[in-house]
Amino acid sequence: MPYGQDAEIGIAFQTSHGTAVSDVSSFYPLPFLSESITPDVPELISNNMQGRFDEGESFAGARNVGGTISNESQPISLGVALKSICGTPTVVTSAAIFTHTFLPATADFDSNVINIPMTMNKNLADGGQVPVYRDLVATRLELSCTNGEFMMAALNLTGGTVDAKTTSKDFGTLGVAAKKWTWDVTSVELGGAANVEFDSLTVIQDEQASSRWTLQTTRDPARVKRDSFRQVRINGTIRFMDQTEYDIFLALTLQNLKITFTGPTEIQSGFFDQLLIEAPNFKYLSHPLEFSDPSELTVAFEGKADYNIGSGHSIKYTVINTQANF
Repeated sequence: MPYGQDAEIGIAFQTSHGTAVSDVSSFYPLPFLSESITPDVPELISNNMQGRFDEGESFAGARNVGGTISNESQPISLGVALKSICGTPTVVTSAAIFTHTFLPATADFDSNVINIPMTMNKNLADGGQVPVYRDLVATRLELSCTNGEFMMAALNLTGGTVDAKTTSKDFGTLGVAAKKWTWDVTSVELGGAANVEFDSLTVIQDEQASSRWTLQTTRDPARVKRDSFRQVRINGTIRFMDQTEYDIFLALTLQNLKITFTGPTEIQSGFFDQLLIEAPNFKYLSHPLEFSDPSELTVAFEGKADYNIGSGHSIKYTVINTQANF
């Protein structure tokens, strides 16, 4: 009987929809806290009246592979998640330091899917072959950090198909042992000034997309397409010091929000693993001043990142690490 602690996940980016990646050297090892990537095989049940109380015949319905992968963020594995939701980044190289800039996509990957399709190998550590899922597409990424905790990531995938199992189980160790970002390496700048009053922050990029099926000779998804506009939500908790942010909420004022995670790994003299999240048009959607206990007042706010015409995006992620490309 396998243990979860022995399980491994490998993710590889496909060059086209419908063709799984088989070369094990193309896979990124993805450490995880939990994952729910699994096939969904619903029944299609006949409802014809047939002179009996028992339900009708059962057939196979529309299949799908999807779920969520959650982990404590690391400099390289986070780059994999960001590429899956944004696409291939631009890269600036300085000696052995690589700066990857990820922006939300402005076009779909192809006519079938919105983002780069991926192949996932799941080593169950049971001594058997490894299940393979192809054509997985990222639709939502959530990054969060609470004081006293690690920075966390949760990636939602859908649109996958069960592929032939493989015997390949070695995904390598690239970035697996890397240090994680903790709450005490975080800095927040709001409206051009440092702000140290945040207890927690959550950034969610939701592509608002889902799997689609068509009339053809397979029950697997044919496409993963958009249902609505992309949403970027930024929520959190901030300690109430005065009414400045409350007044900004009432006025619907746009502010530049920068969240920076630096270190603690020195990857080159004077340089550290870093993640910078920047929303040029952050706006509060709610800023409730509510008392529920005798302690100091904190505000559980909701916000969003509006599209900025000048920069051409609503949010930007910059990752500095030792990985040359994704």
